[in-house]
Amino acid sequence: MRRNLFLKNILLALITVNLAACSTFTNAAPPPPLRVEYTQWWGDYTLLVAKEKGFFEKYNVDVEVVYYEVFSDAYADLAAGQIDAAMIAVGDVISINRHTPVQAVGVLDDGSYMPIVANPNSPSISDLKGKSIGTLVGTPYEMLVISMLESAEINPSEVMIRNINPEESIEALKNNEIQAAFTWEPFTTQAVEAGAHILYPLNNDVRLFPDTIAFRKNIIDQRPEDVRGFMQAWFEAINYRLYNPEETRQIASRYTGIPLEQIKPDLKLKIFTYEDNLDIYSQSNPNSIFSTAQKNADYLISAGLLSVPPDITKIITPDFLARP
Repeated sequence: MRRNLFLKNILLALITVNLAACSTFTNAAPPPPLRVEYTQWWGDYTLLVAKEKGFFEKYNVDVEVVYYEVFSDAYADLAAGQIDAAMIAVGDVISINRHTPVQAVGVLDDGSYMPIVANPNSPSISDLKGKSIGTLVGTPYEMLVISMLESAEINPSEVMIRNINPEESIEALKNNEIQAAFTWEPFTTQAVEAGAHILYPLNNDVRLFPDTIAFRKNIIDQRPEDVRGFMQAWFEAINYRLYNPEETRQIASRYTGIPLEQIKPDLKLKIFTYEDNLDIYSQSNPNSIFSTAQKNADYLISAGLLSVPPDITKIITPDFLARP
């Protein structure tokens, strides 16, 4: 009798523990929304389309979109865990990975045409000797400035390179704080409309900085299904926006607060579909994202911004490409 009673007590205890565990599991709080950066960029508006049209909910992932008026402010927030993912150029992924592990799980666009614009009093590259050039210092974007200077046989020591965000470049040019600036759309068009001219490169086919969807590695490790669902929603939103550019403009205007007439499509920008991603992630492609990332890494090493060559295959992953 005692033995049977003892076994019954053990059985009751096990049932109680299991019920408590099930109750705890059932009542566990859902994970917080994925906080994802976007800025004033035609490629980023896919995120807003996915949010607005309910594609994230369709694939069971909760997403909070976070707007940055100054794009580069997102760098520190991504590294510090204030946001979970950002739409950043492949070279930025490599730079941030020095401080916090991040991975590029998709490519949203080809980066478009990113030129250096100059004031009218600097009609040629050689006119920049002794003058100031604005760019995001300490990033691969400096590579374009150095390439421009080399094309005119100008040593970087013969100019002043200043840390200026593209969002601030137009005012800095107007005030003659700088005489040339690295920039991107829509600020390139705004600078030209304000009297600046495109100085370099004149070939608008140059694409050095494709944009990626970069997640913090700890989010990828802890919530892989959410990341996969995010990518499914993303590619469905791509398909939607490509057929609905006017609605995309309206959605972007509502989320950013920027007047609709200022939300202009970047016709030079190639937005990457799921099929485009399969192609650019193929290492047999000579223009693969791995190849472009290596070029950015090589520059960062040559400029002393990286001390150890990164393992590109650990920073860029195709594992979360998912057809919607």
